[in-house]
Amino acid sequence: MSFAEFPLFTVGPLYRLQEKFGLVREGKHRLGLIALCSLCIAWAPMALLAAAEGLAIGPTRLSSFLMDFAVNVRFLIALPVFLLSETMCERQLQTVIQQFESAGLVLEGARSQFQDVVRDIVQLSSSGRVAAVLLVIAYLHSLIAFTFFINYPEVTWRFGARDGRHVLTLAGVWYFLVSFPIYSFMLLRWVWRLALWWRLLWRISGLELDLSPAHRDGAAGLGFLSESLLAFGGFAFAVTATTAGEVADYVVYEGASPLEYEWEVGGLLVALLIVIAGPLLLFVRQLYEAKDSAVFQYGALASRQIQQVDRKWLSEEHIQGGAGIDFGAVHQLGNSLTAVRDMSIIPLVKDDVLKLLFVAFLPYVPLLVTLVPMDEVWKLLLKVVI
Repeated sequence: MSFAEFPLFTVGPLYRLQEKFGLVREGKHRLGLIALCSLCIAWAPMALLAAAEGLAIGPTRLSSFLMDFAVNVRFLIALPVFLLSETMCERQLQTVIQQFESAGLVLEGARSQFQDVVRDIVQLSSSGRVAAVLLVIAYLHSLIAFTFFINYPEVTWRFGARDGRHVLTLAGVWYFLVSFPIYSFMLLRWVWRLALWWRLLWRISGLELDLSPAHRDGAAGLGFLSESLLAFGGFAFAVTATTAGEVADYVVYEGASPLEYEWEVGGLLVALLIVIAGPLLLFVRQLYEAKDSAVFQYGALASRQIQQVDRKWLSEEHIQGGAGIDFGAVHQLGNSLTAVRDMSIIPLVKDDVLKLLFVAFLPYVPLLVTLVPMDEVWKLLLKVVI
């Protein structure tokens, strides 16, 4: 069975549900319709219910649904991005897995083991039990949020005030029973997906691979693994967008500076990089051993060739077959030895790391704009227009 036949993530109860409602046709996601459905289910009912109760723009900021940056960013941006990024993630990761076969990295003796590893991941990904557990955890997460807001000292659009006590609003009912669990479930699905990716690469790293220390990618032929970072770019963007929305509430309404959260933002970016790029470090041992062995092997071969050349051209000693020395091969061997010595034992490309960090940092850019005086912003816009 070809590795290309293994669907990594377009399986499971949620995928079948999408097929049932026509969000997937002929194996292709209808991305626009998926985004629209997420808004119609998770955000629009809350907005309509809040408007019906006079809480779309209420008497205070906390009692105004539309003034809640954290919630609106979570359901207008983060949740659709979670859903829309699934297709890109699946396609990118599947290409990476197929490269093990295309590049001949999997030895014939380990081929069946490789297939078993990928098959195991597919089974875990399509498990209905896992989906049920994630849904239960999502509702427990919602219950924790409910407990927090019911004890919140001020009136919010989730809990109104009646007879001196907090009363759950209709928008709040939809938030805790539908919207928040959906968001939490999608977040957990992505965390589970990352866990599966870790498990997959961990088991592959335990197989005997046909590595080429002199490979031009500088990582013994495993440089393509770095392409997996951007597969999780949508996940990173959605997570940082959620936190950026929360920071925006403090920046816009309480006059806080975005720079006050530099450590929190930096910590989150580092954590995302570790979680997403971390699985690639599982190959460090194999790469180190391949490099260590190749340095001696290529070094010994280069020494023998140089000695042969020296005896033929720098002394009068005659060696049989010396006239057939291929100087091009000698030069190529020197290049190979240099490539082996320069080989990285971490299959990460700096540009891919920077791209991931850039995508993850994008949601914070609008917050930094608040540091620029508005008159300067207008001047800049006028220069662009004129």
